[in-house]
Amino acid sequence: MKLILAVDKNFAIGINGDMLFSIPEDLKRFKDLTIGNIVIMGRRTLESLPDSKPLKNRINVVITRKDIEGVICVKDKSELLIKLKEINPDKKMEEYLIGGASTIESMLDLVDECIITYVDKSFEYDAKIRNLFEDENFYVESESKPRLYEDLEYRYITFKRK
Repeated sequence: MKLILAVDKNFAIGINGDMLFSIPEDLKRFKDLTIGNIVIMGRRTLESLPDSKPLKNRINVVITRKDIEGVICVKDKSELLIKLKEINPDKKMEEYLIGGASTIESMLDLVDECIITYVDKSFEYDAKIRNLFEDENFYVESESKPRLYEDLEYRYITFKRK
């Protein structure tokens, strides 16, 4: 499984159910990578999407105790693993964990690769994940040159599990 996220320098990911920032090139990259694949998220992340609707052209799996139309719902990690084997038995599709913070923290042990858009700026936040630079289970495999969008300097960093 892969994690795909945009974070600030504190590894904050959101505030009030929304992203901290929006970089068009990054949103396009997210779409290009996840189309035709599986996206896994918590219920609040689904609710934060435009019109609270599943992402198009992807299999949307939501970890929740509720039944939600248009997505595959699982109650917990063990049910998720069973469902993923069912819908992706030959692993032809990539499986992307996309949020939120508590879902990521509870599922991070399943993640082998983290595709991070790292913005070198601090934002006010109410949701964050652990700092992957400080996580002994991951190392930086690759890092892009810094890019600029308006006043945001960012780069793409791929972390791999050791």
